[in-house]
Amino acid sequence: MTSQKELLRQLADASGQKQLLTHQDDKAWYTRGFRVGQGEALAVVLPLTLQALWKTLQVCVAHDAIVLMQASNTGVTGGSTPDGSDYDRDVIIISTRRLKGVQVIDDNRQVIAFPGTTLTELEQTLQPLGREPHSVIGSSCIGASVVGGVCNNSGGSLIRRGPAFTEKSLFARIHDDGRLEMVNHLGIDLGETPEAMLDNLTRQQYRTGDRPDWQGKIWADDYADRLRDVDADSPARFNGDLRYLHDSAGSAGKVVVFAVHLPTFAASAGSETFYMGSNDERELVALRRFLLTRMSELPQQAEYIHRGAFDMTVRYAKHMYLAIRRLGPQAIPRLMANKAKWDIRVGHLKLLPRNAVDRALQLFNQLTPAFVAPRIMAWRDGYEHHLMIKVESAQADELQALLAEFFRERSGDFFRCDAREAADAFLVRFGVGGCTISYCDALGYNPNERLVAFDVALRRNDDAWRLELPPALAAQVEVDSCCGHFFCFVNHQDYVLKEGVDAGAFKAEVMAYLEQRGAKYPAEHNVGHLYHASCEHVAHWQQLDPTNSCNPGIGKTSKKKFWA
Repeated sequence: MTSQKELLRQLADASGQKQLLTHQDDKAWYTRGFRVGQGEALAVVLPLTLQALWKTLQVCVAHDAIVLMQASNTGVTGGSTPDGSDYDRDVIIISTRRLKGVQVIDDNRQVIAFPGTTLTELEQTLQPLGREPHSVIGSSCIGASVVGGVCNNSGGSLIRRGPAFTEKSLFARIHDDGRLEMVNHLGIDLGETPEAMLDNLTRQQYRTGDRPDWQGKIWADDYADRLRDVDADSPARFNGDLRYLHDSAGSAGKVVVFAVHLPTFAASAGSETFYMGSNDERELVALRRFLLTRMSELPQQAEYIHRGAFDMTVRYAKHMYLAIRRLGPQAIPRLMANKAKWDIRVGHLKLLPRNAVDRALQLFNQLTPAFVAPRIMAWRDGYEHHLMIKVESAQADELQALLAEFFRERSGDFFRCDAREAADAFLVRFGVGGCTISYCDALGYNPNERLVAFDVALRRNDDAWRLELPPALAAQVEVDSCCGHFFCFVNHQDYVLKEGVDAGAFKAEVMAYLEQRGAKYPAEHNVGHLYHASCEHVAHWQQLDPTNSCNPGIGKTSKKKFWA
């Protein structure tokens, strides 16, 4: 076993000294998730090229170091940050933030995406070509990466396209004898050695369609049919679903992914948004069944917000949706990184509270109006449950007629949004994902102690949407937030617990309740360090990473070498 000093020297040689972070303040942004997750790492490496990533990985394997791959560090379940300090080997975080790159192939119908490419960047690349990616930015993952979505089987909000999935990727894995192997399952001939593969890929020196494995599954193309089956006694999608575990798909960081091969889709000629409100969730559950069985084509998106989540977002996460409105989602990762740096600087000043930056943001939020279209605010006053449905323009009249028919005898109501209302509706929905963490930051709460989040896939035939806690559990909650992908029946429920509540015991009791309902969890954010992985999920990981050198401890599994 060589020394840590020698390990760090070789990492600097592999990636460049400026790309190696060892100071505690420099590492802080990478060792703590945006929402949850925190631990210790010997160093953070930010390689600038795929070749430098390969060399960095070789050094880590030679020194028997733990490799923790990190893309955007959205920190939804803490799966891309260290979990504490009880690892049996040195932890090296490899951030792929700077490994950008999108190669559009096959007459714009497919893409090759590099590890650091975000969904926003992919969307911007395809927009001039009249194409769209599999996923768009969702509520909780502004700045999320394309590769991270595949590795986590992320769900997303686009109804017709299902969870992020592909059978085709280029990745490195560590065998049980410690041998490092580059596996080319992209369906493209890139050469024989890792160095040749990466060089040809980087320079796009290859031909497509000349290998027998060029054709293959690159998205969940059966998902829309599964949603239509509203009588099925099982969820439409969830992490650990055997149908979507293949190589890097669902790998949760157990392999090092260099590129993924994904489809593109024809861009919509235009869209319209409808906004619904009800004071009875059963009405919206009935509407879901009604539209899934009656619409000639599924809508693009159907997003739910509870009034409580709406209020928390407008009060505590307003700065987030205003930043997206003014600067676009592509600016959010940089703003979050800058805020993290200021948090560290302020933390060194004893005269100011550690959450001084958050207090300043919340003062702005408190003193300014909602900046939300008046009709949406009026709907907030009148209805507890809110649903927004986006369809292609050609579907708008059909949906208008179906909604008029449905609500003719119902207490709820709907309206057809103008451009500003449609934008505001989804901005608020996107802001919901950060409202509870903003609430905790503003009040100085430790989210790892007070915030418990559930990402739940309900049965397709379930007749209820909200998680109704028994009185004894509800009494332990200070505030809660509920949103979700309504047609997919994926519910995102956050609870901020009262001081002194045992978060572990609370979570266990809620999980028992979810299992009684036949729900699966997590639905789309991966297990991270919050959930126990299923036996099928663990088996997939052990096959990929028999030495347990990549992201050990994920899914409440062993952190020890060889899964001891």
